[in-house]
Amino acid sequence: MTDFDSIFADEVDLIADATVLEEDYTPDQILCRDEVLSQYTSVFKPIYKGRPPQNAFLYGDTGVGKTAVTKYLCRTLEHDIERKNEQLSARDRITLTALWINCENFTSGDHTTSSYQVAVGIVNRLREPGNRINATGYAPQDVYDLLYEELDSLDGSILIILDEIDKLGSDDTLLYELPRSRDIGYLESVRVGVIGISNDYTFRKNLSPKVKDSLCETEIKFPAYDADELAVILRARAEQALYDSAYSQETISLCSALAYKEASGSARRAIRLLRRSAEVAEENSSEHINPPHIRQADEDLEYGNIVESIVDQDQEKLFVLAAIAHLDGADLTPARTRTIHATYSRVVRAYNTASGKEPLTQRGMFNHLSKLVMFGFVRTIDRNKGAGGGQWNEHEFTDDVDPQKVREAFAERDREWLSIDLRGVTG
Repeated sequence: MTDFDSIFADEVDLIADATVLEEDYTPDQILCRDEVLSQYTSVFKPIYKGRPPQNAFLYGDTGVGKTAVTKYLCRTLEHDIERKNEQLSARDRITLTALWINCENFTSGDHTTSSYQVAVGIVNRLREPGNRINATGYAPQDVYDLLYEELDSLDGSILIILDEIDKLGSDDTLLYELPRSRDIGYLESVRVGVIGISNDYTFRKNLSPKVKDSLCETEIKFPAYDADELAVILRARAEQALYDSAYSQETISLCSALAYKEASGSARRAIRLLRRSAEVAEENSSEHINPPHIRQADEDLEYGNIVESIVDQDQEKLFVLAAIAHLDGADLTPARTRTIHATYSRVVRAYNTASGKEPLTQRGMFNHLSKLVMFGFVRTIDRNKGAGGGQWNEHEFTDDVDPQKVREAFAERDREWLSIDLRGVTG
């Protein structure tokens, strides 16, 4: 207890250990993943036995355990190798270097990345801060030469885990070279295994056959959790993170049911919901998490999820959303396609003054608008005035989206929100 008042303090504390509810927390035991855990363990076994590492491709929706299981197995493998080495001679000891690379961290302004950028990232991960290379200015082959030089300076096995691997899109140069790097003579002293992790089910289908043959040596699909499995996971987290009096079985059941219903069985969403529910209860000076706290937390998270989903859109779709946001703010929605295109064109020119990049044609923009309708950001209204009045479409945000969410998404992408002159766009 403190002996002074603070504006940051609540009258009650329900969370005993918040780290257990953080996204980067790796549990000591993996629950409700026995089948994939067994399959995935087989990928790591060769390393433990001192054999060349295997390659694997993991896929499944967000929050189904891909990252947690990978971190758990890496940590367990490193621990077990350390114990095994205590019984081996210096010559026979196993050496493992695991590199975790999130391809999302190397995305550019249009929210895409490249093999080149990820290769630079791996080089810099292996170098001291004062000896790192710039992300531009090198020929691609020079970067790959540096990459293999750094890798070959290590010993034993190297496991490169590429999270969000689908951010590479169609640029699969790195995915082709890394798994074959020893076979094609780029490496002599070490052996490399690659683990690719993706939320995109279609990414694997679009890989070239030469990449599939190596990267997809083992494929592991992580299915969504059902509500009962989410409850098991949440109870285990609650027992560590919350005070016993802070929650009940009703708390666990409602959080699990909402996460299953609204986030396709995402454990990440369920854990976030549990934490936010505890925070809402604390803010309301309640000594117990009650259903109203959980429902308020669910609304809070849904707002944030919409913003994150907008952030994930490519540049053209962001500009279309910005156009609709400006029109909405001026009470000009629902708006016809040509009105949105006229506004979108002004948005593009405002943001691309330096590059001089021109906006897409109305047909090109409409393709992105149609995707936004499919994703649930925009709704289309069919207008029909009969034989004499004609037919046309108008568009507006769905109930889940509003201009403020679009502005927040621009801020998340480090883009300033610019004013747009709307005079004449409806003419």
